[in-house]
Amino acid sequence: MASNFKISTAWRNAACNAMVDELDSGTGAGTVAIRVGSPPTNVSDASSGNLLGTCTFSATAFGNAATGVATAAAITSDSSADNSGDAGYFRLYKGAAGDTSASAQGTAGNSGDTPDMTFDNKTIVAGGVIAISSMTVTVPIQ
Repeated sequence: MASNFKISTAWRNAACNAMVDELDSGTGAGTVAIRVGSPPTNVSDASSGNLLGTCTFSATAFGNAATGVATAAAITSDSSADNSGDAGYFRLYKGAAGDTSASAQGTAGNSGDTPDMTFDNKTIVAGGVIAISSMTVTVPIQ
């Protein structure tokens, strides 16, 4: 099967904007939930593992994409983590979305784990702060 299909920057930007703008379509701001363990097989499956905490996107979660990359606006920290454990995965939700209505998910951990979301320390302590200093979503050219 050939794999030389590529898309233009305009298509990359349009696809990226459509994905991140969906986070703004709910009731209230979108959120990032951080959990222990491995992500479920499908985004529509119920979450597994203890919820460590939830951070909240700005009312407009991401700016417009450039070269297929959208950067998140400020993300409000969770000032009191729900549980202790190692961050294993995250899920993105539009405002007021239920668990099986996640928009996207990915792995989480320290940089050595090569995750989709990197923490300076993946070990979260109940009552501690969970902060996300930056986040991007990328649509690849191929």
